[in-house]
Amino acid sequence: MNIFEAIENRHSVRDFLERKMPERVKDDIENLLVKFITKKLDWKINLSSFPSYIYAKVEKHFDELVEYGFQGEQIVLFLTAQGFGTCWMARSPHPDVPYIIVFGYPRTRNFTRKRRPITSFLENDLEELPPEVVKIVEMTILAPSALNRQPWKIKYTGGELCISSERPVDLGIALSHAYLTAREIFKREPVIQKREEDTYCLILNP
Repeated sequence: MNIFEAIENRHSVRDFLERKMPERVKDDIENLLVKFITKKLDWKINLSSFPSYIYAKVEKHFDELVEYGFQGEQIVLFLTAQGFGTCWMARSPHPDVPYIIVFGYPRTRNFTRKRRPITSFLENDLEELPPEVVKIVEMTILAPSALNRQPWKIKYTGGELCISSERPVDLGIALSHAYLTAREIFKREPVIQKREEDTYCLILNP
């Protein structure tokens, strides 16, 4: 399953089979973090419960919470590509853990998804965007968000795709979708720069 398929197939799963996760999953997640994430948070993985879950402690600063969403969603999409179900949950084993990610074997593969039209997120006219950027935006707005608020504003200008939100974890999750999609399309690592307190931009031009 490639990154586009993982994003399109990812959905929030809340009903899991009581089936033990293979131990290799822990090593696979660790390898993912080492390979793709430079500022690794101290993620803890619990495979003994049903469903299993993963979390990290972070300071409740905006940038740290963006990073939490950014890294966590990469784990979510990796698990989705392996055929597991996932869900971000506001249930925490510690005050410094904003969300946990639960995962396991879904009881059913059926799902529906409610999304606003792409134009409702854009500060540009859709016709202004190159086809590659439209694809990135399409994948970005499939990101999960708390209570499905979809709280993002997206603007493309001068080769930069900027995503804004006052909800930092949701911002990091969407940024992860944009980053992974851009990396797949352009076959290089996109640069991410912070522009304002609630705005991060992908530099798409080399």
